[in-house]
Amino acid sequence: MKAPPPELARLLLPPQDYDARLVVEWLVRMASGVGASDLHLRPTEGRVEVLTRIDGVLCHQLDLPLDIFERLVVGLKNMAKVASFRKSVPQDGRLSVDGCEVRLATGPSHFGEKIIMRLVRQGGVLPQLESLGLLASELQRWQQALTQPQGLLLATGPAGSGKTTTLYASLRWLWQRQQQWLGPKQGAGLNVVTLEDPVELIVPEFTQTQVQPAAGMTFASGLRSLLRQDPDVILVGEIRDGETASAAVQSSLTGHLVLSTLHARDSVGVIPRMLELGVESYMLSAALCGMIYQRLLRLLCSHCQKEGQPVGCSQCDSSGYRGRSAVAEILLVSESIRQGILDRAPLFKLRQMAESDGMVPLAEAARARANAGQTSLAEVRRSVGVV
Repeated sequence: MKAPPPELARLLLPPQDYDARLVVEWLVRMASGVGASDLHLRPTEGRVEVLTRIDGVLCHQLDLPLDIFERLVVGLKNMAKVASFRKSVPQDGRLSVDGCEVRLATGPSHFGEKIIMRLVRQGGVLPQLESLGLLASELQRWQQALTQPQGLLLATGPAGSGKTTTLYASLRWLWQRQQQWLGPKQGAGLNVVTLEDPVELIVPEFTQTQVQPAAGMTFASGLRSLLRQDPDVILVGEIRDGETASAAVQSSLTGHLVLSTLHARDSVGVIPRMLELGVESYMLSAALCGMIYQRLLRLLCSHCQKEGQPVGCSQCDSSGYRGRSAVAEILLVSESIRQGILDRAPLFKLRQMAESDGMVPLAEAARARANAGQTSLAEVRRSVGVV
């Protein structure tokens, strides 16, 4: 059992009457300070494990006494404005600590409620598209997709794979090149509008809107209202249902460039997923311009790596890795793939077409990172699953 540090231990006194709000704030600040994306409170036999997800990996930070946990959960639920008395069903809520928005999810477990907190830093810095770690060939292919005057561009990959960051950086890249494309007139610009849940990063150059399902403002209805704002480029946070999918396709066919995320197995898997959501094949064939399927690979620590293998030092918290880089599979929709969509060609056939058109499979792109000494083959197996 890893005892809490003295400053946290003092906040837990007396055990039955301490200020839970102060403890929650300490834990969130600790997680934010180590660069975590998620904070877990997992009750188990005799203790509560405090875990953080750093660079995509869940790490044990400390343990809390089990007898203080019930009060902590009640205080946390009150901060997030969810029912503190409901213990047997999952609940979702939100709170904020020092400008860091925290999305709360609770769920029952054998030893008590498990708490998951997703940290969304409103003051984060948006990286440049060129600094995400894409290889020059990958970057060139994605920029080629972004320069289309209209159409639908989709990013896919598991949760936490950097899809939203890539799309934000893509929008900024488009916005920064507006004068180059729009001619010599001073003040010419692009109207970039977004619809998100929630707005994860404030970008002053964009018009950003948060969905409000309780008020009837869903992705689908919100997208229809955005079309009345004279947009040039639209970002839809996520395509979750058939109504949103159809609205995104319709928007791209009416002269707009639409970017969004979608959960699919890989870049080619986006096509059957959109068809399953009810989009007509002829509309999808006309609208779809490109897809980016990505993962994040941990990079070997530059201070301690040895012959392309992780070692571990104080600079990387003994993990052997420091920082992450995007690795991507980028599919540009060619005329042959458009015909394949119309014909509802099988998945393997669509992949053959994509690779014939120059798409590099994700596993191959990841191996290239390992061969270049940026990461290890073990990390490629962990993240991509194939070597």
